[in-house]
Amino acid sequence: MAPDILDPSALIAPLLNLLPSNKKRLESQQDAITALIHSAFNALSFRLISVDDSTPESTTLNSILPEAWNTNGPGNYTLRYRHEQSSLEFIIKVVKLGNRTLINAIAVEVRDHIFFPVFQELIHMD
Repeated sequence: MAPDILDPSALIAPLLNLLPSNKKRLESQQDAITALIHSAFNALSFRLISVDDSTPESTTLNSILPEAWNTNGPGNYTLRYRHEQSSLEFIIKVVKLGNRTLINAIAVEVRDHIFFPVFQELIHMD
């Protein structure tokens, strides 16, 4: 049986290598959630093209998050991706609202979206 690329241990293992070389510390729970989402998209061969809504598209080296990836954290994160098997652009938004974290995902050219509320009470990180 092939290994599960989305197994939690498979997503956590590469995290340090996906963070910028000078910012290896996750500052908040939302940093950790966003980095884990990036690890999952990386495992599925998506290319990170931007960490905001206004920067022109560019591929990052080895899928490493740019230094500014968490500049608006812990309140707001944006991850934009492309995949070689699709012409669509995919946007992930992680937003802190009170004691909850909302994760929205959308394929830009499609009208449907996915909404995942993640309750802070269920996530315990030291």
